[in-house]
Amino acid sequence: MTRRWTPAVRTSSRFSYNPYLSDSEYPRAAIVAMSLFVLVAYGVSLYAMSVLLTGKAAGGEFSISLLSAGFGGSAVVAGLLAPLVGRHADDHSVRGITLLGGLLGGVAMVLLAVSQEGWHVLVAFWLFLGPAAALSLYEPAYVAVGQWVHEGHRNRAIGVLSVIAGLAGPIFVPLTGLLLATFGWRQTSAILGVVFLVAGVGASLVYPPHRPKDHREHDITKVRWKRFFGDRRLLYLTLAIVLTFAAMNAVFFHRVAVFEDQGFDVSTIALLAGISGLLTFPGRYLMPRAAGRVAATSLFTVACAGIVVSMIFAIIGSPAVVMVAFFVLFGLFFGLMLPTRAVIMNGWYAGEDFGAVMGKQWSVAAVVGGITPWIVGVTRDALGSYTWPLIGLTGLIAVAALFNEAAAHRSRASEVASL
Repeated sequence: MTRRWTPAVRTSSRFSYNPYLSDSEYPRAAIVAMSLFVLVAYGVSLYAMSVLLTGKAAGGEFSISLLSAGFGGSAVVAGLLAPLVGRHADDHSVRGITLLGGLLGGVAMVLLAVSQEGWHVLVAFWLFLGPAAALSLYEPAYVAVGQWVHEGHRNRAIGVLSVIAGLAGPIFVPLTGLLLATFGWRQTSAILGVVFLVAGVGASLVYPPHRPKDHREHDITKVRWKRFFGDRRLLYLTLAIVLTFAAMNAVFFHRVAVFEDQGFDVSTIALLAGISGLLTFPGRYLMPRAAGRVAATSLFTVACAGIVVSMIFAIIGSPAVVMVAFFVLFGLFFGLMLPTRAVIMNGWYAGEDFGAVMGKQWSVAAVVGGITPWIVGVTRDALGSYTWPLIGLTGLIAVAALFNEAAAHRSRASEVASL
């Protein structure tokens, strides 16, 4: 029997029109295609890039400071563009966003492959990879989930997205290493660019062909920054997200160097980092499902607490068992934390302007997250040690947990007031 898809009935402003929406299912092919594209986008722009920045690759021809400026600057550019991307997604869905993201990501990697001067590298990162990141990573995907999936099944879709995209590290780190050893870094960069482009084109062909604005009877009110200050729940949650992302981005960027400073072999550290990535999968899978029984904000706090404990092990640094404890705990609790933002925001703010709200929120997180690794690096060089930078990052995570609890308290208070 063929299921007949029917338009969703908008019962409140929290629901967007979706011609593919049914009460019991969601478009699985589109969710999987989108998840695979996010996997490739993260795999190329983050995990493969971490290999390409080494001394055996681009780091052997360009300075680490230049490459770090390019990489960090691309994150800042992505953050600045996030509100525009979110607003476009509210009106036009994400098909064009994915296609353009794949194109820009492909061009960025090809430009990096042919770069001969430092400014060539910066152009590749800032003008192409940064916009590609804004168009290709989790943000547009979270908006698509709100548009395509019935409220009762969104957490399941977020779980699928988190699990599939989580394969980016385990796939692209060893793949990039193999390509690097076989072809050299320039050819590897070009190959990854082609993969990025093909993934964007392929995914966009599977997406539902609808534009939300075609089915509205009114224009969406522009989301202004003052909304974040007028809605304390949104403000506190945004502060929690900004602080956690800033800390996590710095940890990912510096964690190999942290333990290298302690005298451990880089290959051993890289192996543990890979294992840590695999340990994120239980949290990625279980958190969206557990949120049906336990408040997502409570799970966010638990994740923060676990990461704080792992960071204490990073501060201690040695012996080897301490390093292992860091990578194990960090992987488990980071996996739990990763889907929480999407689950909480979809539960509180999914609606016609969801993309704009998510975009503005992420713009702050991405800009701060792009600057934080640089601050940590400068501080480490000034002090000759990672100890105080790690203590600072641990403090950011602890404060984020407090802001998250404040947001949860506001949410409970508003629910009581509405009874």
